Amino acid sequence: MSSVIFLRQIVMCTLLSMLFFASASAVVIEDLYDAKVPVTDQAEATQNKAIKQALKQVFVKVSGSQTLLNDEKIVKHLSRASTLIRSYSYERKLNQLFLVVNFDQEKIQNALRTAGFAVWDKRRPDTLLWLAIEDKQQDKYILNADNQPMFVQRLIEQAQIRGIRVGFPLWDLNDMQLVDVYTIWGGFAQQIASASERYDHKTLLSARIYFESIDPSNDNSGKQQWLADWTMSDNGQVTNGQVSGPQSDLLADEIINVVAQQLSDKYAISQQNRLLNAVTTKIVINNVNAISRYAAVLKFLNGLSVVSKATLISQQGEKATFELELLGNTDDLLNTFRLDNIITPVSSSLEQEQTNLEFKWAN
Repeated sequence: MSSVIFLRQIVMCTLLSMLFFASASAVVIEDLYDAKVPVTDQAEATQNKAIKQALKQVFVKVSGSQTLLNDEKIVKHLSRASTLIRSYSYERKLNQLFLVVNFDQEKIQNALRTAGFAVWDKRRPDTLLWLAIEDKQQDKYILNADNQPMFVQRLIEQAQIRGIRVGFPLWDLNDMQLVDVYTIWGGFAQQIASASERYDHKTLLSARIYFESIDPSNDNSGKQQWLADWTMSDNGQVTNGQVSGPQSDLLADEIINVVAQQLSDKYAISQQNRLLNAVTTKIVINNVNAISRYAAVLKFLNGLSVVSKATLISQQGEKATFELELLGNTDDLLNTFRLDNIITPVSSSLEQEQTNLEFKWAN
Protein backbone atom coordinates (compact mmCIF):
# COMPACT_ATOMS: atom_id res chain seq x y z
CA MET A 1 0.00 0.00 0.00
CA SER A 2 1.46 3.39 -0.94
CA SER A 3 2.08 6.04 1.72
CA VAL A 4 -0.36 8.43 0.02
CA ILE A 5 -3.22 5.90 0.10
CA PHE A 6 -2.41 5.04 3.70
CA LEU A 7 -2.45 8.72 4.65
CA ARG A 8 -5.80 9.20 2.94
CA GLN A 9 -7.28 6.33 4.91
CA ILE A 10 -5.99 7.81 8.18
CA VAL A 11 -7.43 11.22 7.33
CA MET A 12 -10.80 9.77 6.34
CA CYS A 13 -11.03 7.79 9.59
CA THR A 14 -10.18 10.92 11.54
CA LEU A 15 -12.79 12.97 9.73
CA LEU A 16 -15.51 10.37 10.20
CA SER A 17 -14.79 10.15 13.91
CA MET A 18 -14.94 13.94 14.14
CA LEU A 19 -18.30 13.99 12.44
CA PHE A 20 -19.66 11.29 14.71
CA PHE A 21 -18.77 13.14 17.92
CA ALA A 22 -20.16 16.41 16.59
CA SER A 23 -23.80 15.76 17.49
CA ALA A 24 -23.68 18.97 19.53
CA SER A 25 -22.26 22.27 18.34
CA ALA A 26 -19.88 22.66 21.30
CA VAL A 27 -17.14 20.34 22.47
CA VAL A 28 -14.95 20.29 25.55
CA ILE A 29 -11.25 20.77 24.79
CA GLU A 30 -9.48 18.92 27.58
CA ASP A 31 -5.85 19.54 26.60
CA LEU A 32 -5.76 23.35 26.67
CA TYR A 33 -2.94 23.35 29.20
CA ASP A 34 -0.86 20.66 27.50
CA ALA A 35 1.70 21.04 24.74
CA LYS A 36 3.98 18.67 22.85
CA VAL A 37 7.20 19.97 21.29
CA PRO A 38 9.65 17.96 19.14
CA VAL A 39 13.20 17.91 20.53
CA THR A 40 16.52 16.48 19.42
CA ASP A 41 17.77 15.42 22.88
CA GLN A 42 17.13 15.74 26.63
CA ALA A 43 19.85 18.30 27.33
CA GLU A 44 18.95 21.13 29.72
CA ALA A 45 19.34 23.84 27.08
CA THR A 46 17.15 21.93 24.65
CA GLN A 47 14.58 21.34 27.38
CA ASN A 48 14.41 25.02 28.40
CA LYS A 49 13.92 26.10 24.79
CA ALA A 50 11.16 23.50 24.28
CA ILE A 51 9.36 24.53 27.50
CA LYS A 52 9.27 28.12 26.28
CA GLN A 53 7.82 26.97 22.95
CA ALA A 54 5.26 24.84 24.79
CA LEU A 55 4.17 27.81 26.89
CA LYS A 56 3.67 29.86 23.74
CA GLN A 57 1.32 27.16 22.43
CA VAL A 58 -0.67 27.09 25.67
CA PHE A 59 -0.96 30.88 25.94
CA VAL A 60 -2.34 30.98 22.38
CA LYS A 61 -4.76 28.08 22.99
CA VAL A 62 -6.13 29.46 26.24
CA SER A 63 -6.48 33.06 25.07
CA GLY A 64 -7.46 32.28 21.48
CA SER A 65 -5.12 34.97 20.15
CA GLN A 66 -1.62 34.89 18.66
CA THR A 67 -0.96 38.63 19.04
CA LEU A 68 -0.40 38.34 22.80
CA LEU A 69 3.03 36.75 22.19
CA ASN A 70 4.38 40.23 21.42
CA ASP A 71 3.17 41.66 24.74
CA GLU A 72 5.89 42.71 27.18
CA LYS A 73 4.26 41.02 30.21
CA ILE A 74 3.76 37.77 28.31
CA VAL A 75 7.37 37.84 27.11
CA LYS A 76 8.47 38.04 30.76
CA HIS A 77 6.41 34.96 31.58
CA LEU A 78 8.01 33.15 28.64
CA SER A 79 11.46 33.90 30.06
CA ARG A 80 10.52 31.98 33.24
CA ALA A 81 8.27 29.38 31.65
CA SER A 82 9.40 26.58 33.96
CA THR A 83 7.70 28.27 36.95
CA LEU A 84 4.28 27.65 35.36
CA ILE A 85 4.77 23.88 34.84
CA ARG A 86 2.85 21.18 36.69
CA SER A 87 4.65 18.23 35.08
CA TYR A 88 6.61 17.15 32.03
CA SER A 89 7.76 13.95 30.38
CA TYR A 90 9.41 12.68 27.22
CA GLU A 91 7.67 10.63 24.57
CA ARG A 92 9.02 8.97 21.45
CA LYS A 93 6.96 8.32 18.34
CA LEU A 94 8.68 6.53 15.49
CA ASN A 95 12.06 8.26 15.37
CA GLN A 96 10.98 11.58 16.87
CA LEU A 97 11.44 12.55 20.53
CA PHE A 98 8.88 14.93 22.08
CA LEU A 99 8.80 16.91 25.31
CA VAL A 100 5.24 16.77 26.71
CA VAL A 101 4.45 19.60 29.13
CA ASN A 102 1.41 20.14 31.36
CA PHE A 103 1.05 23.68 32.71
CA ASP A 104 -0.76 24.80 35.86
CA GLN A 105 -4.24 26.02 34.87
CA GLU A 106 -4.58 28.61 37.63
CA LYS A 107 -1.12 30.07 37.00
CA ILE A 108 -1.74 30.30 33.25
CA GLN A 109 -5.08 32.04 33.73
CA ASN A 110 -3.62 34.47 36.28
CA ALA A 111 -0.73 35.27 33.93
CA LEU A 112 -3.12 36.05 31.09
CA ARG A 113 -5.52 38.10 33.19
CA THR A 114 -2.84 40.17 34.92
CA ALA A 115 -1.42 40.92 31.46
CA GLY A 116 -4.91 42.05 30.38
CA PHE A 117 -5.75 39.18 28.03
CA ALA A 118 -8.84 37.03 27.69
CA VAL A 119 -9.31 33.52 29.02
CA TRP A 120 -11.35 31.24 26.75
CA ASP A 121 -13.46 28.48 28.27
CA LYS A 122 -12.74 24.86 27.33
CA ARG A 123 -16.32 24.55 25.93
CA ARG A 124 -15.88 25.74 22.36
CA PRO A 125 -17.94 25.63 19.17
CA ASP A 126 -17.29 23.09 16.44
CA THR A 127 -16.81 24.65 13.03
CA LEU A 128 -17.93 22.95 9.83
CA LEU A 129 -15.66 23.69 6.84
CA TRP A 130 -16.93 23.88 3.24
CA LEU A 131 -13.95 24.39 0.94
CA ALA A 132 -13.44 24.68 -2.81
CA ILE A 133 -10.15 25.09 -4.64
CA GLU A 134 -9.00 26.21 -8.08
CA ASP A 135 -5.64 24.69 -8.99
CA LYS A 136 -2.93 26.27 -11.12
CA GLN A 137 -4.61 24.81 -14.22
CA GLN A 138 -7.76 26.76 -13.18
CA ASP A 139 -9.76 23.59 -12.56
CA LYS A 140 -12.24 24.07 -9.73
CA TYR A 141 -13.25 21.26 -7.40
CA ILE A 142 -14.48 20.63 -3.87
CA LEU A 143 -11.57 20.22 -1.46
CA ASN A 144 -11.79 17.08 0.67
CA ALA A 145 -9.63 14.39 2.26
CA ASP A 146 -9.64 12.28 -0.90
CA ASN A 147 -8.18 14.84 -3.29
CA GLN A 148 -6.20 16.98 -0.80
CA PRO A 149 -5.23 14.68 2.12
CA MET A 150 -2.20 16.72 3.18
CA PHE A 151 -4.19 19.98 3.22
CA VAL A 152 -7.01 18.45 5.27
CA GLN A 153 -4.57 16.82 7.68
CA ARG A 154 -2.86 20.18 8.19
CA LEU A 155 -6.23 21.81 8.93
CA ILE A 156 -6.88 19.19 11.63
CA GLU A 157 -3.42 19.51 13.16
CA GLN A 158 -3.50 23.31 13.18
CA ALA A 159 -6.97 23.28 14.76
CA GLN A 160 -5.61 21.10 17.56
CA ILE A 161 -2.74 23.53 18.09
CA ARG A 162 -5.22 26.44 18.34
CA GLY A 163 -7.50 24.55 20.74
CA ILE A 164 -10.52 24.22 18.47
CA ARG A 165 -12.28 21.43 16.59
CA VAL A 166 -13.27 21.43 12.93
CA GLY A 167 -15.49 19.04 11.03
CA PHE A 168 -16.08 18.36 7.36
CA PRO A 169 -19.12 17.42 5.27
CA LEU A 170 -19.55 13.75 4.40
CA TRP A 171 -20.11 14.65 0.76
CA ASP A 172 -22.70 11.93 0.41
CA LEU A 173 -25.74 12.18 -1.84
CA ASN A 174 -27.53 14.54 0.56
CA ASP A 175 -24.68 17.04 0.50
CA MET A 176 -24.13 16.83 -3.24
CA GLN A 177 -27.81 17.51 -3.93
CA LEU A 178 -27.59 20.80 -1.99
CA VAL A 179 -24.02 22.01 -2.59
CA ASP A 180 -21.62 21.82 -5.49
CA VAL A 181 -18.31 23.54 -6.15
CA TYR A 182 -20.01 26.62 -7.60
CA THR A 183 -22.20 27.00 -4.51
CA ILE A 184 -19.05 27.39 -2.42
CA TRP A 185 -17.23 29.41 -5.06
CA GLY A 186 -20.11 31.86 -5.34
CA GLY A 187 -20.50 32.17 -1.59
CA PHE A 188 -24.18 31.15 -1.52
CA ALA A 189 -24.44 31.26 2.26
CA GLN A 190 -28.10 30.24 2.55
CA GLN A 191 -27.61 27.02 0.54
CA ILE A 192 -24.54 26.15 2.59
CA ALA A 193 -26.41 26.86 5.83
CA SER A 194 -29.29 24.61 4.74
CA ALA A 195 -26.90 21.79 3.89
CA SER A 196 -25.18 22.24 7.27
CA GLU A 197 -28.32 21.73 9.36
CA ARG A 198 -27.88 17.95 9.47
CA TYR A 199 -24.48 18.36 11.16
CA ASP A 200 -25.79 20.51 14.03
CA HIS A 201 -22.89 22.98 13.81
CA LYS A 202 -23.86 26.57 14.58
CA THR A 203 -20.50 27.78 13.27
CA LEU A 204 -19.72 27.43 9.56
CA LEU A 205 -16.87 28.56 7.35
CA SER A 206 -16.84 28.40 3.58
CA ALA A 207 -13.84 29.42 1.49
CA ARG A 208 -12.70 29.48 -2.11
CA ILE A 209 -8.99 28.89 -2.53
CA TYR A 210 -7.09 29.93 -5.63
CA PHE A 211 -3.67 30.78 -7.02
CA GLU A 212 -2.73 34.28 -8.13
CA SER A 213 0.26 35.73 -9.94
CA ILE A 214 0.74 39.35 -8.93
CA ASP A 215 1.16 41.91 -11.69
CA PRO A 216 4.91 41.98 -12.43
CA SER A 217 4.68 45.71 -13.19
CA ASN A 218 4.40 46.57 -9.47
CA ASP A 219 7.00 46.42 -6.71
CA ASN A 220 6.35 42.72 -6.01
CA SER A 221 7.65 41.67 -9.40
CA GLY A 222 7.24 37.98 -10.01
CA LYS A 223 5.56 37.25 -6.68
CA GLN A 224 2.97 34.46 -6.55
CA GLN A 225 0.61 33.53 -3.77
CA TRP A 226 -2.37 31.45 -2.77
CA LEU A 227 -5.51 33.23 -1.59
CA ALA A 228 -8.62 32.16 0.31
CA ASP A 229 -11.78 34.27 0.32
CA TRP A 230 -13.69 33.12 3.40
CA THR A 231 -17.14 33.64 4.88
CA MET A 232 -17.91 32.61 8.45
CA SER A 233 -21.29 32.31 10.11
CA ASP A 234 -21.72 31.90 13.87
CA ASN A 235 -25.31 31.70 15.10
CA GLY A 236 -26.36 33.76 12.10
CA GLN A 237 -23.68 36.45 12.51
CA VAL A 238 -21.72 36.63 9.25
CA THR A 239 -18.16 37.89 8.75
CA ASN A 240 -15.84 37.57 5.77
CA GLY A 241 -12.34 38.35 4.64
CA GLN A 242 -9.29 37.09 2.78
CA VAL A 243 -6.06 35.37 3.80
CA SER A 244 -2.98 34.59 1.73
CA GLY A 245 0.11 32.40 1.80
CA PRO A 246 3.08 31.54 -0.40
CA GLN A 247 2.09 27.84 -0.46
CA SER A 248 -1.30 26.19 -0.51
CA ASP A 249 -0.63 24.08 2.60
CA LEU A 250 0.34 27.18 4.60
CA LEU A 251 -3.06 28.59 3.71
CA ALA A 252 -4.56 25.86 5.92
CA ASP A 253 -2.85 27.49 8.91
CA GLU A 254 -4.30 30.88 7.99
CA ILE A 255 -7.84 29.49 7.62
CA ILE A 256 -7.67 27.90 11.07
CA ASN A 257 -6.22 31.11 12.52
CA VAL A 258 -9.25 32.96 11.17
CA VAL A 259 -11.65 30.48 12.80
CA ALA A 260 -9.84 30.60 16.16
CA GLN A 261 -9.60 34.39 16.20
CA GLN A 262 -13.24 34.94 15.23
CA LEU A 263 -14.48 32.50 17.89
CA SER A 264 -12.21 33.78 20.66
CA ASP A 265 -13.23 37.38 19.93
CA LYS A 266 -16.80 36.37 20.67
CA TYR A 267 -16.51 33.76 23.42
CA ALA A 268 -13.33 34.52 25.38
CA ILE A 269 -13.92 36.67 28.46
CA SER A 270 -11.51 39.59 28.43
CA GLN A 271 -10.01 41.03 31.62
CA GLN A 272 -11.52 44.41 30.74
CA ASN A 273 -14.96 42.84 30.43
CA ARG A 274 -14.45 41.03 33.74
CA LEU A 275 -13.59 44.24 35.57
CA LEU A 276 -15.94 46.72 33.93
CA ASN A 277 -19.01 44.64 33.14
CA ALA A 278 -19.13 41.97 35.85
CA VAL A 279 -22.69 41.68 37.12
CA THR A 280 -24.92 39.56 39.31
CA THR A 281 -28.06 38.31 37.59
CA LYS A 282 -30.90 35.87 38.14
CA ILE A 283 -32.09 33.20 35.73
CA VAL A 284 -35.03 30.81 35.85
CA ILE A 285 -34.59 27.25 34.58
CA ASN A 286 -37.54 24.95 33.91
CA ASN A 287 -37.60 21.14 34.13
CA VAL A 288 -35.65 21.03 37.40
CA ASN A 289 -37.88 18.39 38.99
CA ALA A 290 -35.43 16.20 40.91
CA ILE A 291 -32.43 16.51 43.20
CA SER A 292 -30.22 14.83 40.59
CA ARG A 293 -31.29 17.32 37.94
CA TYR A 294 -30.74 20.27 40.28
CA ALA A 295 -27.24 18.96 40.98
CA ALA A 296 -26.55 18.60 37.24
CA VAL A 297 -27.75 22.16 36.53
CA LEU A 298 -25.67 23.62 39.36
CA LYS A 299 -22.57 21.71 38.25
CA PHE A 300 -23.08 22.89 34.66
CA LEU A 301 -23.48 26.56 35.66
CA ASN A 302 -20.51 26.56 38.01
CA GLY A 303 -18.41 24.94 35.29
CA LEU A 304 -18.84 27.88 32.91
CA SER A 305 -15.89 30.28 32.72
CA VAL A 306 -18.27 33.24 32.62
CA VAL A 307 -19.82 32.21 35.95
CA SER A 308 -17.93 32.94 39.17
CA LYS A 309 -20.60 31.41 41.41
CA ALA A 310 -24.09 29.95 40.93
CA THR A 311 -26.54 29.67 43.84
CA LEU A 312 -30.10 28.32 43.99
CA ILE A 313 -32.28 30.99 45.64
CA SER A 314 -35.81 29.62 45.11
CA GLN A 315 -37.72 26.63 43.76
CA GLN A 316 -41.38 26.69 42.66
CA GLY A 317 -42.59 23.43 41.17
CA GLU A 318 -40.24 22.59 38.32
CA LYS A 319 -38.90 26.15 38.07
CA ALA A 320 -35.61 26.87 39.80
CA THR A 321 -34.24 30.40 40.17
CA PHE A 322 -30.47 30.75 40.32
CA GLU A 323 -28.40 33.79 41.19
CA LEU A 324 -25.25 34.01 39.07
CA GLU A 325 -22.15 36.06 39.82
CA LEU A 326 -20.75 36.64 36.34
CA LEU A 327 -17.18 37.30 35.20
CA GLY A 328 -18.53 39.47 32.43
CA ASN A 329 -22.02 40.49 31.41
CA THR A 330 -25.33 38.92 30.41
CA ASP A 331 -24.38 38.86 26.72
CA ASP A 332 -21.34 36.72 27.59
CA LEU A 333 -23.65 34.33 29.47
CA LEU A 334 -26.10 34.09 26.57
CA ASN A 335 -23.29 33.49 24.09
CA THR A 336 -22.10 30.61 26.26
CA PHE A 337 -25.61 29.10 26.45
CA ARG A 338 -25.94 29.29 22.66
CA LEU A 339 -22.92 27.03 22.18
CA ASP A 340 -25.11 23.96 22.53
CA ASN A 341 -28.64 22.87 23.40
CA ILE A 342 -28.25 22.04 27.09
CA ILE A 343 -29.93 25.25 28.24
CA THR A 344 -32.28 26.87 25.75
CA PRO A 345 -34.47 29.98 26.07
CA VAL A 346 -38.18 29.57 26.73
CA SER A 347 -38.86 32.50 24.38
CA SER A 348 -37.64 32.49 20.80
CA SER A 349 -37.43 36.29 20.89
CA LEU A 350 -33.87 37.52 21.47
CA GLU A 351 -35.15 40.72 23.13
CA GLN A 352 -37.37 38.77 25.52
CA GLU A 353 -34.55 36.29 26.17
CA GLN A 354 -32.28 39.12 27.31
CA THR A 355 -34.87 40.58 29.70
CA ASN A 356 -36.67 37.55 31.17
CA LEU A 357 -33.74 35.11 31.29
CA GLU A 358 -35.98 32.07 31.51
CA PHE A 359 -34.66 28.82 30.10
CA LYS A 360 -35.34 25.12 29.70
CA TRP A 361 -32.98 22.40 30.91
CA ALA A 362 -32.78 19.85 28.11
CA ASN A 363 -30.12 17.49 29.43
